[in-house]
Amino acid sequence: MLKVVSWMLAFSSSSFATDSELPKPLSIVEKQGGEVISRFDAPSQMTGYVIDFKGNAITVYVTEDGQYMLAGKMFDANGQDVGANELNNYVNGAQSEKIWQQLSGSSWVLDGNPNASRVVYVFTDPNCPYCQKFWQQARPWVDAGNVQIRHILVGILKADSYGKSAAILSAENPSEILHNHEAGQLAPLKPLNNPTPQVKKQLDDNHKLMRRLGLSATPAIYFRDESGAVKLQMGLPTTAQLETVLDN
Repeated sequence: MLKVVSWMLAFSSSSFATDSELPKPLSIVEKQGGEVISRFDAPSQMTGYVIDFKGNAITVYVTEDGQYMLAGKMFDANGQDVGANELNNYVNGAQSEKIWQQLSGSSWVLDGNPNASRVVYVFTDPNCPYCQKFWQQARPWVDAGNVQIRHILVGILKADSYGKSAAILSAENPSEILHNHEAGQLAPLKPLNNPTPQVKKQLDDNHKLMRRLGLSATPAIYFRDESGAVKLQMGLPTTAQLETVLDN
């Protein structure tokens, strides 16, 4: 007997109307910002789909008549997740590259050797104590020239966070200002209350990217694992996690 577990939702197609060739229940996914990535055959005449919902990849299953959708994992009688391979292929492949390209195209501030082969992205708020702690933790790798950390500046923690990020991005040498700020080598960073339209757009785009990836806190650290897949370390890494982030 097949069991559907994890968080499970059932949608009746009578609530939605769409001209799409996809089963009607999937229209709610698209309307809420989800993207249908691929389809695959599932047991009991059901059809499985991989969905990317704001950076969160999940599997859903549509009944044979196309009238209902179940969201979550489906296990067979042997305890195997029938959609795991399809989901993992996307998460470790196309989704990884899509996320990495979005991070690369953001407005980031370099910390370290620009020629370092190891690249790490981190969403950073100037008022975030854990961001500062991560900056301190990373010094041995950065100072050795082995890692470059690209700080994607946002302003979410305090009222003056946005202005402080704007001040860094507006500086003649943003990397130097960020370094001095995180190292505590200068007087407190003064927020820039009237940034140029260009800097404002850079910050706004960084915020949009953060939301698109489903993030709500800093530091949010992206890196590649040994296989090349993009991984997320949410929050300040432990010692073991730090080595995974910076050593691979």
